[in-house]
This record gives sequence, structure tokens and C-alpha cells, in this order.
Amino acid sequence: MIAPPQNSPFAQIGQPSGPISALTTIEQTGQRLDSLLAALYPSFSRSSLNHAVKAGRVTVDGKPVKPSLIVKAGQEIVFFPPPPPTPLAWTGAEPPYAKLFEDQNILIINKPMGLVTHPGQAVAEPTLLDALLAFYPELSEIESPHRPGIVHRLDKDTTGVMAIAKNSHAQAFLIQAFADRKVKKRYLAFVSGHPPKSGLIDSPIGRHPTLRHKMAAGSPLGVPARTFYRVLKRFPKVGVSLLSINLFTGRTHQARVHLSSLKFPIIGDKVYGPQKSSLLRNFPSLEPYARRQLLHARSLSVPLPQGGRRRFSAPWPPDFLSFFNELSKIEKKP
Repeated sequence: MIAPPQNSPFAQIGQPSGPISALTTIEQTGQRLDSLLAALYPSFSRSSLNHAVKAGRVTVDGKPVKPSLIVKAGQEIVFFPPPPPTPLAWTGAEPPYAKLFEDQNILIINKPMGLVTHPGQAVAEPTLLDALLAFYPELSEIESPHRPGIVHRLDKDTTGVMAIAKNSHAQAFLIQAFADRKVKKRYLAFVSGHPPKSGLIDSPIGRHPTLRHKMAAGSPLGVPARTFYRVLKRFPKVGVSLLSINLFTGRTHQARVHLSSLKFPIIGDKVYGPQKSSLLRNFPSLEPYARRQLLHARSLSVPLPQGGRRRFSAPWPPDFLSFFNELSKIEKKP
């Protein structure tokens, strides 16, 4: 199977189901194998890819190689991904999410903060997928054994609306809708600073060259990424803005990476924001409500498997509302 392009269903859910291969191009000639693998398969960490090479699960023209191999045009790279992690049993009596809508094909939920979307190599706690399998055991029959029902994802500490497929037809339909960019995603975010009233960020996103847990905008090996933002409200005394964000693509950490690249990081973002926030030092009353990146998936407009389209919205989470109210109080003080 040829390595999927970045807008393919595999890129959306990040889980190849078997060996994946690619032919190197003239443009890739002279690159180290480990760097090329990181660009080809951004769903996997660089360390896991290096481990795969050393374990013989990456071959070039049918032979095991070293991570430092310099590739040539026309070589076939075959990558045998590690087996998916074993799902964990969900022990809670109630689901961890709020149900917004459900029919025979899809489930729309409001994901809370602190909940990982699906199992991964470094995930030790039960995930949204584990909970879904507990309350919808029929999902295990979907023709996607590793991530049944999952058609897109939100970061662990990002809240908001998510679509879940309830059967194989709906899963294939929704994955393709995401790949074809027929799904419209709108987010809300509090950011540090005052960006222009609106703007389009058109900058490729790829794995950070040295910090493998991060992504980076403007990467020469990145994939196209486009984000539009609009300022909804400014808080001049505090130096904070509330943005509405539309993602035209679905790259890992896209909104967080793009806004940080403009020097307007999302408040509370410990990965792409400042290590020590002067905002929280200067206004300590905001700290209790900024313990995660204040990014919320506000709405999702999706085509339905049975025809038509619907738009679903998730209400503001409590920390969002508290942060907004505290900002308003500070602004009113003389």
C-alpha cells in the first residue's frame, strides 16, 4: 500500500492498518532516512520511527537499513508500523462526555478537557474510545479495528464538539468528508496579545526539527495548512483577545501552532506558549481558569451519511466562561 497523502483518511485518524510504502522522489534525494520518515509519517514520533528502523521494521529496497542512510530517488521504503495499543476498560458508570445529538449513523458529543481521544503508545489512561466501546459495544463491529467510530480528534485538553461514527458506512463517509474538506470546523480561543481584526494564516506545518513532541509552522517538509481567525473581543488592560477560528485543514495542533507562530499563543498552552506567563503573574486571579490551553471546538458542520447537512454547537466550558467573566471584571476596574 502506498503511503497515504496528508489529506487521506489515514492522515485524519493517524492509524495505518498494515505495511505502508513509498517511492522516494528526486526532491528527497540526499535526505537522511530518519528525517524522511518523520516527514512521511508525522503521526509517529521520531523515536518510535528510529526504533522501528533498528528493529528491522523499515526496509529500503527490501533490505534492513540504518537511520542514517542517505536515500536516493526511486527507492522503495516499506514501514511496518507497531501493533496498536490494547484498549483499556472504561470503569465509569457514566460516559465522560455530554451527548449533543444521536441518530442511527452518528453521535455528536461535547468532549471535556483532560480526555485523550484514542489509545496511543504513550497513553496510560482510559480514552474517549475506551468509553465509547463501553457504552456502544456495537462499535467493535466497525471495519476499522484500531479506532472504530473515530473520524477526527481533539487534543487532550481541547474541549468541544466531536462527531463519532456508529457504523462502518458512516465511518467511511465521514472520514472521506474530512479528507475532502467538506466538514466546517469553528473554534474559540483566548490568545495573548492583540492580533489584527482578522487574518488568514497560510503556512505549512510539519514535525519540529529537534523537539519531536511539537509541530512547527513554515517547515520545509511540512504539509499545507490554512487557518482563518477573527477577533471577537479585545481586553486591552490585560492584553488578551478572544478569537473565532476556522480551520480549513486539519493538521496536528494546527490552531495552536499557527497562532503561536504569529506571536499570539493560546492562553494556557504549555507546549506552544511561554514557559512563564507574564499575564498570569500580573493578573493572578486568572490563573485558576488557565490551566490548559483555552481552545474550544465551538461548532462542527458536517454532511450526513443519509443526506443533508447539520451544524452542531458545544456550549462554552466552565473555565472559558469563568476566564471571560474575570477578564471583564478586570477591564471594568478603574
